[in-house]
Amino acid sequence: MVAVVGTAFALMQSPAPAAPAAGLPECAWPVVTNAEQFNVAYPDTSATYWTAPFQYEPGMTLTVQGEFPQARFFSLNTYDSTFGAFTVNGAPSALVDYQIDPDPGSANPWQDTPDGSQPEQFTVVAQDQIPGTGNVVPIAPTGTPAGSLGYLIMRVYLPEGADFATVPLPQITASSAAGTTTIEPCDGSRQTPPGTTNSSLQGTLQQAMDGAAQAQSQTKDPATGGGGPCRGQECPPRLAFFRASAAATNAVFPNSATAYVSAIMRPRSDRVVVVRGKAPRTPARPAPGTEPVVWPQQRYQLRYFSLCTNLYRRPWPVVLNALPNGATDPGCRADNETTVNARGRYNYVVARERQQQVVERWRSATFVPTANRERRLRELLILRNMLPAPDFARSAASAPQNDSPAAAAKAMRAYYPRAVSCPVDVYRSGGPSACFRR
Repeated sequence: MVAVVGTAFALMQSPAPAAPAAGLPECAWPVVTNAEQFNVAYPDTSATYWTAPFQYEPGMTLTVQGEFPQARFFSLNTYDSTFGAFTVNGAPSALVDYQIDPDPGSANPWQDTPDGSQPEQFTVVAQDQIPGTGNVVPIAPTGTPAGSLGYLIMRVYLPEGADFATVPLPQITASSAAGTTTIEPCDGSRQTPPGTTNSSLQGTLQQAMDGAAQAQSQTKDPATGGGGPCRGQECPPRLAFFRASAAATNAVFPNSATAYVSAIMRPRSDRVVVVRGKAPRTPARPAPGTEPVVWPQQRYQLRYFSLCTNLYRRPWPVVLNALPNGATDPGCRADNETTVNARGRYNYVVARERQQQVVERWRSATFVPTANRERRLRELLILRNMLPAPDFARSAASAPQNDSPAAAAKAMRAYYPRAVSCPVDVYRSGGPSACFRR
C-alpha cells in the first residue's frame, strides 16, 4: 500500500506533458448521470454517477486522488469496453468507501469516526498489476488490446444536504509510455449527461459515451430478460417480488454493491398498492442519514434501501411527476424518507398524487407516487438493498437470481416485500393493516 500511494504522489508531482495518445478527456468526470438528466434503466433518484472514459494502453495507470465525500455511500469502479465489471487475479474492478485506505495523515470516515483534526483524503490506482493489497483496482481485463475503451465511474448516494453539486470530485492522473498527465475535475459548463455532445471528449471518447447511453437505453426487461415489456403468460405474477437474472440486470455499468427485487403492477385510480416488509437497520437514523458511518458494525444490517416506481417500458424510466408548484415528485423513497412503525415494518402505499393526503392520514404509511400521465402503462416496483452487512443473510442479495417470487420470499423471510392491491375506501377506513386483512 505504501509503495502504491508513494508512486501515486510521485506521479502527481511530475511534469504534465500532453495527454497520452488523446486517450483521456480534457477534464475529469465530464459525464454526469442522474434520473433528472438521463432517466433510463430504472435509476434511483438518491444517486448520481460521474464517468471518465479512457483509451487503454498496456502498462497504463490511472491515479485518482481526492476527498472522501460526506454521503451515505461512495464507490469507484472500472468497467471494460462492453460496460461490464470484471476481475483480474481475483481482484474485482470496484472499491467501496470502507475498503479505501486514507492517505497518510488522513482519515476515512467509513473506517474510523473522524475527530475533525485530520483531512479526509484518498488515493486509488487503477493498473494492470494487482498486488493483492492497497487501494488498487484492475484497469482492464487481462489481454485487453491497446486502444480499447474503458470507463472509470464514481458513485455517490445521499450526499449531505441532498446536494450533489457539493460532492468533491477527485483529480485523475494518467501515466503511460506517452507521459504523465493530470486532469482536474470539469466545471459545470463541461459536464453533460450521457448521449449528448461534450466539449471535453475527443472523437473516440464521445462515440464511447454515445454507445454507453444507447446500451443503457436498451437495457433488458427485468421481468423476462428480453426486449420487454413481457406479455401474457411470460410475465411473473403481478405484485409478486422476484429477483431478476444476472443477464437482465448486470449488463451496463452494474453496481456490485446493489441487489434488488421487482414486481409488476398496474395502477388504478380506485385502488392503492400497499407494500409491507420488515425494514433492515440502516444508517437512515438519526436523520438526515447522509453522514458516512463506520462499516461494518453490528448496529446496521444494510447500508441503504429504497422503493421506486418505474414505467414498465423501455427505457425503463423512474417516475418523475411535475407538481403544480413547479417542483418534481420522484417515484423513489429512500430509507431516510421511509416511516418504520413500532414493529420495525414499513408500509409503502403506491397511489396517485391526488391521493397523497388520503394515504398520509395513516402515520405508518409512506406515500410513493405512480406516474401522473402514463395511466395505461404498467409500472415496475423496485426494492433496492445496498451493501448488506456480512452477517445479514436476508437482503435482496440473498435471493436467487431466477425470477422466482417464491424463492425470493424464502430467502428474505420477514424482509421480503409483500404487496396487495386495495380499494381506496378500504384503505381510507382501516389503513394498511385493513388492506392486508382483506
